[in-house]
Amino acid sequence: MIRHRVLRTGQKILRTPSLLCFLGMCAALLFLRLSASGQNEIDQSHLPKILEKTAAYCRKFGTASLYYVCLEDITEKIYSPYRQIPRSYPPLLLTVDRNHYVYDYQLIQKDGDLKEQRILLEENGVKKNIRDAPLKVKRFRYKHMTFGPMLLSEYWQQYHNYRIVAAEKINGERCLIVEAQPKPSFELEHLAGKIWVRERDFDILKVEYNQETIDNYEGIEETAAKLNARPLIKLITEYAFEEKGIRFPSKYVQSEEYINLRGVHFIKSETTVNYKNYKYFIVETEVVIK
Repeated sequence: MIRHRVLRTGQKILRTPSLLCFLGMCAALLFLRLSASGQNEIDQSHLPKILEKTAAYCRKFGTASLYYVCLEDITEKIYSPYRQIPRSYPPLLLTVDRNHYVYDYQLIQKDGDLKEQRILLEENGVKKNIRDAPLKVKRFRYKHMTFGPMLLSEYWQQYHNYRIVAAEKINGERCLIVEAQPKPSFELEHLAGKIWVRERDFDILKVEYNQETIDNYEGIEETAAKLNARPLIKLITEYAFEEKGIRFPSKYVQSEEYINLRGVHFIKSETTVNYKNYKYFIVETEVVIK
């Protein structure tokens, strides 16, 4: 509440200008904010060039002959019932289903055919050697992580609206963050999200998927409703490795959280996948991006 200061001198009432000053300051601040918001509007003039160059990359990448293997190191934690931040009081009796898997991962793409295989090398510290092993994660399954950048391919561009939403540095390199959203006229069952495109050469360094586009999002909404909270699901792939102009995944992170009106985070699961020790047998493509 703002109170008027009143000075009484005989029959006259003199008001100090405190309210007027306050209102004037508010108006000035509002003007500055509006001016700043106008100045902070993202310049979309680079978008056509980004879409052109990334489409060319995806066109050659999508038809390339690929054959590589790497280690796929997975850590998955599932909390029961939930890990709460801030911690609940009294503390919940929390159990953690923690699993660690190491796979020899193999991907082959030739003449439009795509195949990935895994050999389970280690499970929770126990050495294994299981060929054609299934992916054993429990909460969010994934596949073909190498092809996340195809969200910017010529084919998918016709089904999405794109815009530059921000700029950010990755390892000191300036990237433009491009958001892809399915066009309202199309109902497609595929992932959409944000793509980090390095400004100097249009390389795609990171992809973050929108939670609304993942499989079984209805089940996630049901879980959120039971908690009287909103879901916050993060699915992020980083592409730090490069071979002959093609970028390959280095890390995948998944977190499943729900946030209620009091700001309490209910964490259901966390998964981190590190890709390392790449061996490239075939990477045959010509990627020329000027």
